[in-house]
Amino acid sequence: MDPSHKCLAAVVETPELWHCRLGHPSHNVMKTIGSLNLSFENKVCDACMRGKQTREVFSINYTRAFEAFEMIHCDVWGPYRTQASCGSRYFLTVVDDYFRAVWIYLMREKNEVGQILKNFLAMAKLQFKQEGKIIRTDNGTEFQCMKKYFLGLGIIFQTSCVDTPQQNGRVERKHRHILNVERSLRFHAHLPIQFWGEYILTAGYLINRLPSPLLHGKTPCELLFGKAPLYNQLRVFGCLCYASNINRSRDKFESRIRKCVFLTKGLEGF
Repeated sequence: MDPSHKCLAAVVETPELWHCRLGHPSHNVMKTIGSLNLSFENKVCDACMRGKQTREVFSINYTRAFEAFEMIHCDVWGPYRTQASCGSRYFLTVVDDYFRAVWIYLMREKNEVGQILKNFLAMAKLQFKQEGKIIRTDNGTEFQCMKKYFLGLGIIFQTSCVDTPQQNGRVERKHRHILNVERSLRFHAHLPIQFWGEYILTAGYLINRLPSPLLHGKTPCELLFGKAPLYNQLRVFGCLCYASNINRSRDKFESRIRKCVFLTKGLEGF
C-alpha cells in the first residue's frame, strides 16, 4: 500500500455535532440527555442566532389536560409563497396537551384538514387506546366545517375569538418552536427553500425526542411509547451521505455509490 494513503479516522462525536444533529436545542436541554454525557463550552452557534430571535411572550393561564389526547390543539400555518418540494404550501400542527407531543402534516390545500383530523382521531384510538375529548382551534373555516362531525363524536369543540391567536396559545407557541428549529436547520444546511417541508417535518421529529422541563426531563416520545428515544442513528440535516448503487448499475466499472444529501428519515407526521 502506498504509505501516503491513510485510514480515515472515526468521526468524533463532539457536543457541537450533537447540537446540530438534534436540531440546535439549548445546552440546558442537551444536558438532560444522560445517555450522551456531554459537556459544553460557551460557543456561539450562528444558525441559532439567526433562527431563534423572538419577541417577549404574553402570560395566559391554561387548564391542562389530565391524560393523553384529552385536549388536542390544532392550527394551520401558511400559505407559504414557495411551494415545497412535495407540492405543499401549508402544514397542520396537532399538539397533545398532556404529553406536548406534536404531529405535523404537510398540505397542498387547507381543505385537507378535515380528513387529516379524522385520521388522527382514529390513530389515537387504535394505537394509544385514547379518544379525543376536547379539540381547540382558531376560527378558521377549515375547522368550523368539522363542527358537526365533532358533535357527533361527543367531542367538545373550542375555538378562539376572532383575531385573538393568544387564546390558542399552546399550538401557537409550538409553531414558534417548530419554526425556530426549522430556521436553524436551514441556516446550517444551506439548502434551497424548496425543502422547507423536509425542514418542518425534521423539526417536529426532533422536538418529540428532546427532553422538556414541562415533562420533568422526559421526552414526548418516551411518555407516549414507554421507552426512551434512540439517538445513535441521528445525523445532521443536510450532511453528505452515500446511497448504494449496486443493484442498479450494470457496468462492473461504474461507481457503486451515489453522493446524496441527507434530508429526513422517511418521516410522516410524528
